[in-house]
Amino acid sequence: MMNLYPSIFQRRSCRKYTLQPLEEKFLKEIERAIAGFEPLFPECPLQWRFTNKVKGRFYVEAPHYIIISGQGSPNERENAGFLFEQLVLWFDAMEIGCVWLGESKDAETPPLKDDMIAIGFGLTAEPVHRTGEQFKRKPIEQITNAPENPCMQAVHLAPSGLNLQPWYLEKQGDKVLIYKQKLKPPLSLFYKHSDLDMGIALCHYALACKETGKPFRFSRSAALKEKAGFLPFGVIE
Repeated sequence: MMNLYPSIFQRRSCRKYTLQPLEEKFLKEIERAIAGFEPLFPECPLQWRFTNKVKGRFYVEAPHYIIISGQGSPNERENAGFLFEQLVLWFDAMEIGCVWLGESKDAETPPLKDDMIAIGFGLTAEPVHRTGEQFKRKPIEQITNAPENPCMQAVHLAPSGLNLQPWYLEKQGDKVLIYKQKLKPPLSLFYKHSDLDMGIALCHYALACKETGKPFRFSRSAALKEKAGFLPFGVIE
């Protein structure tokens, strides 16, 4: 399987596309790639489909889109972020631009009740990659108590809706306690993708574990010590 770890440090969200369609054989490659990615929760089924047109706020015109859907089951949003961030990094490695589109809906076929999010992708009219200094992120000390840890550094570069970076990773011995930021009104009234963002962050952590030869095992848990401004999310062991 392709090593996706290097793309963590160079991938950028692309918003300018040539609108030239990709060849059908490449779309088949995408299908095979998705089938080969590891989910966070194998028991949590996801569906996806291609479409050529979306609508909604923060619209980006691209030649292709993927719509990701669930079944309304627990944990499917973080599962979607974890699984499809692998696709996002795979696109980068293949020199294809892409962008998460949290507020976009399928405009080609009737949207499904459990559609969660879209990804636009294609050949770009701008660079696909960026350098480290071009990432706009919180200081790493604001997201973890172990800023020198390579896995935390990978999470630090994870994308998130509105660039909220709604996570905190607290290293406690051989465990890492994962927290999700409590959003306040008005943001909490309309932003519903924090769980998906958490899955994206966990994807980066897992890829860094694989790169450094460390095991990765995550479980959801509400039984964490309290942290001001955050909700307990889970534990990495």
